[in-house]
Amino acid sequence: LEGGRYRVEEFLTYMKEQGWIVELNEKREEHRLPQVIRERYISVPQQWMDFISAVKSLINDDDTSWFLCGDDFDLQKEHSFRWNEWEIISLESAESDTEWENEIREFWNIHLPIIMSVEGGYSYYAISMENGSIVYGNEPEFEECKVVANSFEDFLLKIMKCEISI
Repeated sequence: LEGGRYRVEEFLTYMKEQGWIVELNEKREEHRLPQVIRERYISVPQQWMDFISAVKSLINDDDTSWFLCGDDFDLQKEHSFRWNEWEIISLESAESDTEWENEIREFWNIHLPIIMSVEGGYSYYAISMENGSIVYGNEPEFEECKVVANSFEDFLLKIMKCEISI
């Protein structure tokens, strides 16, 4: 845990240097995702849970890319973009094609969005519940994604090494 905490601190310092706006959680207690999210995503990596326990918000300076943090999953709060906005858009595109809708739901049931972006089109990074890897996808076919990192920690390292640009 200590190594992970250090990594998050190092990452947040890096992001501030890149012009991102960082807001920490006052109380660094374990964040509890809403029940519906915990039931849908049962293999959430502890590294990411530690991250959202420490970070209240992390947004780029022009407000076009942001990490999804604990409050973003609060279904009672009003959000410009819901945490599952890209899934909702895909389901609307399916236009009542049940088979396509099922494929979309199956995809999102095993991909938890962790970053959303509207810069240059809609895109996201998500954690795969199958193996903890991080995937990247974008419009128009959100469900066509590619693995960009083997783990959340690997993802943060690749961002700091400028191997991944968000």
